[in-house]
Amino acid sequence: MKLTTFYPTYLNTLVNLSSWQRKLCATTGAALLLGLAANISIPTYPVPFTLQSLAVLLIGAFLGRKLGALAIVQYLFLGAMGLPLFANGSGGIMALAAPSSGYLYGYVFSAYLAGFAAEKGYDRHFILGLIAFACAHQLLFVFGVLYLMGYLHISLIAALQVGYLPFVGVDALKFIIATCVMFSLWRHHAKKHQ
Repeated sequence: MKLTTFYPTYLNTLVNLSSWQRKLCATTGAALLLGLAANISIPTYPVPFTLQSLAVLLIGAFLGRKLGALAIVQYLFLGAMGLPLFANGSGGIMALAAPSSGYLYGYVFSAYLAGFAAEKGYDRHFILGLIAFACAHQLLFVFGVLYLMGYLHISLIAALQVGYLPFVGVDALKFIIATCVMFSLWRHHAKKHQ
């Protein structure tokens, strides 16, 4: 695999996303899907359990780095405007200043990294996809934990205890599921085009 080679994402093999209208439809659909994933949650404080991070990885993988990150920015904008797209049906500008807001900001970078990996073709290979999605997933925790430190005025260890360790097992499943989904889709695509 050449470092300079970029591949089409899975969605690009299904739909031509060359026009801005189609790109807008794709990012809007992704933002609403992320809102749905946010509302499949178990409310815990300070950070709820949701399916958002799984959706973020898949959005990045399907849309690529630029559109994936743009979809997350659009999601944050729509939620800030008051749509109930954040965890537990919350919305409004104040939701972007909640204890768990760092994760929301981390989603932009996580989707970008997952999209970059997909454009490099890593999601077509199980091990490469697993490593890439694991890294993209861990990236959102960097933002979440650092934000928690500042918001709650606690140490890094304390922030890790409330904002990372409770999620490690469940969230490992999420990047494994994302890897399996993308790897399976690409295998099916390859068989279909043999």
